[in-house]
Amino acid sequence: MELVGGVGGAVFETTTELSGATVPFRLEVDYPSRFDERQVEQLDAILLGWERIDMMARDALTAALDDPDSAPSALFREWEEEFASGNGDTRDFLAELKPESVTMLWDAPGSHQDRIVMPWGYSLAAGSVVLRFRERVGVEIDPVRSAV
Repeated sequence: MELVGGVGGAVFETTTELSGATVPFRLEVDYPSRFDERQVEQLDAILLGWERIDMMARDALTAALDDPDSAPSALFREWEEEFASGNGDTRDFLAELKPESVTMLWDAPGSHQDRIVMPWGYSLAAGSVVLRFRERVGVEIDPVRSAV
């Protein structure tokens, strides 16, 4: 792994397989000099354990569909109009959702910071729902969808 950056931070970009899709992956490290072997091992465990992250994301999206004012519900209604003639099944919708990218903010300072940010959508033209895996909090979903 080669980090691009210096004293002020570093970035590593590649792709990864997640939820049956190949998505852009970006690792941001604020303090490259502190990125030691132990942290590489922790990162490896995360990168090899995407199934757990995927399950957490899908659980959060499923739960958010119970709130008609949530961003996932708004995206579902749009999908339903486009593909299901207003009669869609949430299971079909959830099966269509895929992560669009993954940004890992490895060592952002402070508690309750975003550690993984993942926009999810069914089509690049439809916009997305942003999930944030936050330290000591869990998965949060942005209240408003991101623009196309």
